[in-house]
Formats: sequence, structure tokens, C-alpha cells
Amino acid sequence: MAQTLLTRNLPLAPRRRKPARTLEEAAVLAAARAAQAEVQAADARKLAAGVAWAALHEVDDPDLAATWGDTPITLAGPGAPLIAHSCVAEFASVIGTSTNGGRAYLADAIELAHRLPLVYALVVAGKLPAWRGRRIAGETTLLPADAVAVLDAQLAPLVTRLSMTKTQKMIDQAVADFLPHLAQQLADAYTDHKVIVDHRQVSFQGTSTIYGALDLVDAQDLDAALNREAEALAQAGCEASLDVRRSMAMGRLARGETDGSTAARAVTLYVHLPAEATSTTALPTAVIENTGPHLLTQAQIATWCGNPDVKVIVKPVIDLNQPLSTAGYLVPERLKEHLNLRDRTCVFPHCNKPARACQEDHIKAYDPHGPPNQTNTDNLASLCQHHHNLKTHHGWSYTMLEPGTFLWRSPHGYHYLRDHIGTTDLTPPPVPGPG
Repeated sequence: MAQTLLTRNLPLAPRRRKPARTLEEAAVLAAARAAQAEVQAADARKLAAGVAWAALHEVDDPDLAATWGDTPITLAGPGAPLIAHSCVAEFASVIGTSTNGGRAYLADAIELAHRLPLVYALVVAGKLPAWRGRRIAGETTLLPADAVAVLDAQLAPLVTRLSMTKTQKMIDQAVADFLPHLAQQLADAYTDHKVIVDHRQVSFQGTSTIYGALDLVDAQDLDAALNREAEALAQAGCEASLDVRRSMAMGRLARGETDGSTAARAVTLYVHLPAEATSTTALPTAVIENTGPHLLTQAQIATWCGNPDVKVIVKPVIDLNQPLSTAGYLVPERLKEHLNLRDRTCVFPHCNKPARACQEDHIKAYDPHGPPNQTNTDNLASLCQHHHNLKTHHGWSYTMLEPGTFLWRSPHGYHYLRDHIGTTDLTPPPVPGPG
């Protein structure tokens, strides 16, 4: 009781006062709010430009229409207009994205304007962010026209207040009501067991990410096998942590080395040295191309070279500044290898398709009656099939300023510099008119 009384008689701690809001704070918040409104308005204008661009390039012939890849699937859903496939790259370039990115953008714009007009009106009015309108459009292209009309009417009064989770639930409900078979397929696909090995973001330590879902029993067996192999590595003298040993065990399982046998894995490295490099120069970087071009550190390369279980193939030095040529039209392997290593990807603005999956384009068209050695590395570049077609038949042109650096001109006169760093828009900004 005494303790209780003493506690009650303790003086109260002074209450901390919240700092008064200053004019500077109010100004910063007002500026941020105004900037956000400007961004939202600009995004709406850009989306409206996409709608207008699509309207200028509508076609009736399905053979001329833009589709998703090599499939006959059109960009927007049933009832939406078709647009010419040749118009996509021009719009994609001016908004600073790849042709595939521009295709997705125009698909959303068409879907919104023609099949979700009430939601699109909210975007134009600045009441709904353009990215939310595009997210909705990307989920509705498989729905029939009557289903989308119902969904549009249901969403319009509510969507500005709904979270994306609740919006998605309304879209899922529409799919379940109008396409029950598709809803079941999506549900089945969601629960499918799959394991994905992602090589897109290989780290400087030479690691890839693996993720997926397994049957419970299979997952338990894999977990136990990794633990056994990790323990075997520790018994053999490996001092790495348990997590690292488990990751090493995954590779041993993949190569079938659990019975004590070893199967050497082959790794092909393309070593890129600066022109001034000497025999004593430390190796700066190397590129592994087994799963796409990824830079690796000297430490990781040294680890592989010192591992008896890894067969490292180091390609001989190729001087990419030394031009190669051949007398005929066809490009021989030695010239292809030169282009693959020099260009690395398709050289069209913003395209990242690996050069090894591209075609060899004669920058200046090959003339059978022209001078010899027109097929040379100073007149060749790597272009994927789609962008090769645009250059050949749809008004795109380019020149090579120096090996690996290209200046492009679009059919509408926009200019882009493409090099190993990326794409730079060189077109001067528009000059504002009077008033």
C-alpha cells in the first residue's frame, strides 16, 4: 500500500508540447501537393495523347494490326479498334520506353478509352491517377464487351475511394460472373506448383535468385537433403555458414554429386579489357553470357577458376576496334561474334533483346553491284526481328557514329543516340508559341 501511495504522489512529468506548424512546413507541404497534382495532370495528358495516337493509326486489316508478340491476340479487348503495328515504336520512343513498353501503354489507353469510358473520364478529369486507370485496363482485356460495360458502370462511382485490393476484387467478380471457365483456370494456375530460377538480376557475387512453390512432402524432402549436403560440406572442411552451405548443396544436388562423383560445370566468360590494359593490369570485370550478359567481379571469377568442379572457358581477346569484313552478303561467324560482343543487345532505342538473339543488319543496304566488302563490322549492327522490319519497311534509319554508338532518326524526325549506356533523346524540346 505504501508503494502505491508513493507512486501516486510522484510529480507528474511535464507534458511535451508539439512544435507549432511553421510557415516553412506549410509551404513545403503545399509545394509537394501542387507538384503531385501537376504530375497527375501530366500523366492524364500523356494517356490522352496515347488515345489520340492510337486513333490516328486505326486499321481494319488484322494482318497489319499490332498484337501481343507473335500471337494473334490484339492489344485491347473485344470491340476495341485495331492499330497498325508500325506505329508503336514511334510512340514508345517519345515517351522513353521500349517498343514492348509502348505496346503495353497503348493497349491500356485503347482499353480505357473504348471499353472503360467512365473510368477513363475520371482519369482525364484528374480524379483518378492514370496508373490506376491503366492497372484496371490491364485486367479487363479478356472480358466480353457487355461484362466490361457493367464493370465500368459499377467502378465509376466508387473507384476514386476504393483501394486497389477492393478494385481487384470487383474485377475478379466480373470475371467469375461472365467467364467462369477463365476464373477456374486462373485459380488453378495460382495454386500450380512451380519453381523459378531468375537470371535477370545476377549479382556481382555471381548469384541468382530461386523461388517457387512445392508440394509439402517434396519441400520437406528437399529441405532435409540440403541439410544433409550442408553437413557433408562442413565435415569436408567447408567453413561457410549454414545458409551458404545449403546454397552450395543445391548446386551439388543439381549436378548429381551427392554420391561422391563430380561433374564439372562449364562457365563461358568474355573478358572485357580496356585498350590500355597490360599483362599486369588487374582484371576489371568479365561478362558471363550463359543466361544473358551479366558483369562479375574479379573475386568471383577467381573462385570459379580455383574450383576443380568448374570448367571455365575464357574466350580469346577480340579487338572490337579492329573492323572485320567479308566479300559476300552473308555474315560469317567471326563477324557475328564481333557484333555480339560489341553491341550486346539490339541497338534500336530502348531495346534490350540480347544480340545473340538478333539479326545482323546492313546499316547501309547491301548492293550486289556495289563495291567489295560491304559486309563489314562498320556497316553491320544487331537488330531484333521486329526493329529490323521497322528499319527496312517503315521509315526508321540510323548511322553508326563509332563502333557501338548509333544515331537513329524516326519517321517523324525524332533523333535518338543509342550506345552501351542506353538511349538518349536528342530531339530539341518544343519551342512554346506566342502567348
